[in-house]
Amino acid sequence: MSQASGQPAPLLQTPSGTVSGTRREDGTRVFRAVPVSAEHDTTATRFTDPLPAPSWEGVLACPDTRDRLRLRDTHTATVYAPVEATTDDSGTAPVIVFIHGGRYETGHGDEPWYDGGVLARAGCVVVTVNYRKSFEGFLQLDEDGKDTDTDQPRAVKDLLTALRWVREVAGGLGGDPGNVTLAGQSAGAGLIAWLLTVRAADPLFHRAVVMSPGLPRRTGGIRRLTAQAALLSPGPPGTRPSRSYLESLSPNQLRTAYRRFAALHSTDCAVGPYPLDVGKLRPVPLLIGTMHDEFVTFPLVVDVDRVLRRIVGRLRLPQVVAAWLVAPTMLALGVPLRALAGWCRFASTEQPVRPLGRTVGDQTIRRWASAVAEGAVARGAEVWAYEFTGDSDHYALHCGELPQLFDTLTVGRADVAAACGPDAVRRLSGDHGTAVAFRTAVVEHAHGRSPGWSRFTRPDRTARVFDMSGKTDASAGQTTHDPWRPLRRLLGRLY
Repeated sequence: MSQASGQPAPLLQTPSGTVSGTRREDGTRVFRAVPVSAEHDTTATRFTDPLPAPSWEGVLACPDTRDRLRLRDTHTATVYAPVEATTDDSGTAPVIVFIHGGRYETGHGDEPWYDGGVLARAGCVVVTVNYRKSFEGFLQLDEDGKDTDTDQPRAVKDLLTALRWVREVAGGLGGDPGNVTLAGQSAGAGLIAWLLTVRAADPLFHRAVVMSPGLPRRTGGIRRLTAQAALLSPGPPGTRPSRSYLESLSPNQLRTAYRRFAALHSTDCAVGPYPLDVGKLRPVPLLIGTMHDEFVTFPLVVDVDRVLRRIVGRLRLPQVVAAWLVAPTMLALGVPLRALAGWCRFASTEQPVRPLGRTVGDQTIRRWASAVAEGAVARGAEVWAYEFTGDSDHYALHCGELPQLFDTLTVGRADVAAACGPDAVRRLSGDHGTAVAFRTAVVEHAHGRSPGWSRFTRPDRTARVFDMSGKTDASAGQTTHDPWRPLRRLLGRLY
C-alpha cells in the first residue's frame, strides 16, 4: 500500500538501526520485512543458531509494498501499529505476535492472509514473525545438546530471538512489552504449545491463542533413522548427521533429501518439535480451539470417503463397515489398536459418512487441542475453548479461521472459497457473522479480558461455537459442552 498523502513516513528504532515504514490512509503504521536476525544464506550457516542482524547507517526503508518481499527470508518480521499509539516507551497497547503454519515445511508471515491491519485498527500492535522450517529448522545434529530445557530446535531459537526483538521494539510502537499475546495456527499453534513448555520463553509472552494445533507423533528415533537414510549420512543406524556433513551438501541435495524424508512420514508431520509434555505447560491465559471438519475435503481423503459411501450404499452394509475398510490407515494415523473398534463406531456416525476425513482431522489437529486444553487446565491456567462448526454445505475446514481473524475474506478468493466455502463474505462478515465475533474474542483476550463466554473447566468443558453455515447469529454467543469428548475418551495419551 502507498504512503498516506501529506503524511511523513513513520520511523521505528530497532536493535540494528532505524527503519521507515508506511502510514496507511486509515492512519495505521506498517513496517514490512524488518530484519530481526541475520539471514542464513549458505548451507554452512543454515544449521547454526540465530545470529544478530547486521547494523546499518541511516534509515532502512521497510515500506508496505509486496515487491520488497523475499518470501524465502526467515529472519524478518512485519509490524502493524495503531494510529493512536504513542512513540515513547510507556505504551499500553497489547501486542499480538503471530506465528504462521505450514506443516513446519512451508509458509511465511508476510502472506497476504496475515495482514494485521484490522487488529491494529482495534488498538493492538501486531507482529508477524518467521522461523526456519524443514531440516534447517528441526533436524537434530550430532553437535546438538541433549538437554531439552536448554537446547531447542533452531526454529524455536528463531522464535525466541524474534520475541526478544519484539520486547525491545514494542514500546516504540506504543505497545506494552509486558502484555504480549502469542497467536498461531496449525504448525504455528503447535510451536506455541511447545513454547509454553520452554523456560526461556517464560518472560517473553503472557497469554496465548492456539488455533488448530498440529505436532509430530512418531518418535524421534524413527525420525533419526529416516533422516539419516534420506541424507545418506554416514555412521551406525540412528546416528545424527553432523554439521560438517551437511555443509558438504548443496542446497539442491538438501531439498531432494528432505523430499525423500517427508515421503516416509505422509501420515504425520515429517518435522516439528517432539515430544510435547502437556504436564509442563506454563499456566498462561489460553484461548484454544479447532475447526470441526479440519481436513474432510482434503482431495485424496474426500475421494476415499466417497468410494466408501458408494460401497456400503450399494451393498446395503452398516455405515461402520466404511470405517473398518480403512482401519489400517486409521492405525497409521495414530488411532491406538485398543481403541480401533470404538473409533470406527465414532468415525462412522456423521452424515454423510466420512470416516477417513473424520480421522485425519481429529488425529492430526483436534486431539492436540484437546490435550493442550486439558493439560493447561490441570496446570491451573485460565482456558477458553472454541470450535468452528458448519453444515453439509459449509464445512468448518482447516485454515478457515484465518481470513476471518485478519479480515482478509476478499484476499485470494479461490483460497478463501477452499477454506471457508462459497459466498464466504456474505455468510461470515458483518456485525452478526463469525468473523467479527471471533476477531473480537481474540482482541478481548489480548487485552486481558474475557473473550465473552465461560471458561473451559472440568467437568462442563464449556466451549464457544462459531457457526460458519450463516444460519445463526454469531453475536448471540452460542456455546456447547465438551466438544472433544470422543477424542479424550477414545484416544487417551498423546504418545
